[in-house]
Amino acid sequence: MSRGRPALEAVKLDKWVIDGTDYTGARSIIKFDRSKSPSGPYSFEDTPPKGTRQSKIKLEKGKAYGKQPVVLVYKTSNRSNAKTKIKVFNNENIDYILSADKLVGIPSTAEIVDIGVGISFVKRYKLEYNLA
Repeated sequence: MSRGRPALEAVKLDKWVIDGTDYTGARSIIKFDRSKSPSGPYSFEDTPPKGTRQSKIKLEKGKAYGKQPVVLVYKTSNRSNAKTKIKVFNNENIDYILSADKLVGIPSTAEIVDIGVGISFVKRYKLEYNLA
């Protein structure tokens, strides 16, 4: 025979949301749904406080891959008859090349077709795209 007040039946929720704001004004919303993810949350939204900006990522231009060049194949425009060209960067990081607004020797209307790191890509891309 048990003593005390009888326990109430625990209700198991299938869907619930935890919404919280900290002292800086940052808001976090955590969503749970047992049908989507039985072991934890399926969505997490983090909103920074008003008036704050995310810091910009500074990519280092000079960190290359040893002595391996970065090979870039591009078309001069988005037209179907645009000329395909190849450019080899010796002292550039691939992340810098992909995120740079403007690259030396490449027009702003250019469309990147392929990119690779290593001297072997020069031969491969010349054969694949029929470049001289």
